[in-house]
Amino acid sequence: MKQYLSVTPEERVIGLGSSIVYGNRAEWCNATWRPLEMSLMRSRQFFYYDKEETLPVIVFFCGGGFTNVDHNVWAPELAWFAKRGYAVVSVYYSVTARTRFPMQLEDAKLAIRYLRAHAAEFHLDGERIIAMGESAGGYVCGLVGLAGRDRTYDVGEYSEYSSEVSGVVSFYPVTDTSLFAEELKKQGEPISPPDLMDYPKLPKLAQEKAPPFMLLHGTADSQVPVVQSEMLYEALTAHGVRAELYIVEGAEHADAHFFQPEMKERILAFMDSVTGARG
Repeated sequence: MKQYLSVTPEERVIGLGSSIVYGNRAEWCNATWRPLEMSLMRSRQFFYYDKEETLPVIVFFCGGGFTNVDHNVWAPELAWFAKRGYAVVSVYYSVTARTRFPMQLEDAKLAIRYLRAHAAEFHLDGERIIAMGESAGGYVCGLVGLAGRDRTYDVGEYSEYSSEVSGVVSFYPVTDTSLFAEELKKQGEPISPPDLMDYPKLPKLAQEKAPPFMLLHGTADSQVPVVQSEMLYEALTAHGVRAELYIVEGAEHADAHFFQPEMKERILAFMDSVTGARG
């Protein structure tokens, strides 16, 4: 069969750049170096349509209990946001037993500074960056949002650039790691990472200059109780920070509920309101 078709390009075509090295982490008594990598999904329209377009950015931190990270594990779901005009960057960050806090935060802030330094190359809008993460990565993105102005953790290259973000979207995050560690102890589980009790408590870091937060948590979460998000929400609102908490009935940790179209549309609306995209 031979047939001519008239097709109108209405949907963005997404490209994936993987294994982009944004920094290096010294190991083995500074005898060797481990590359820190990120992946970048963004519209390929630059090559065919609007070469001047710059995209708002989602910087995503996946979970893994602070002990393991596959930074590309949520890429299939995050592509939905790339289709709708966001650049999506999935970041590998240091985990136990290779590192200790605050190296996770140093890596996260370095990744954001790297993106600002290379914004023109990647066609990104460095002034519109959303930190997003889930579980342990939800803690990391929350910490990025609350410690963005603290230059103490801006270690490494690109120090001339800011690591502040415009907003935070955090799925079922740990917000008080000491309570999380106590729960592990009660269950007879080893506390891992061993320094978990000493991580900063996100509700204690809440301040009026914090960026807007969106928190999502399930009532049936057996790994991170919903009270963890509630504590951060209450602390943020007490300081006058815009915060939205969505508690999903019957949802477990990392459940499918969070990635349904209606949830993605709600998240997109929040991000658009923060970044001014499509506004």
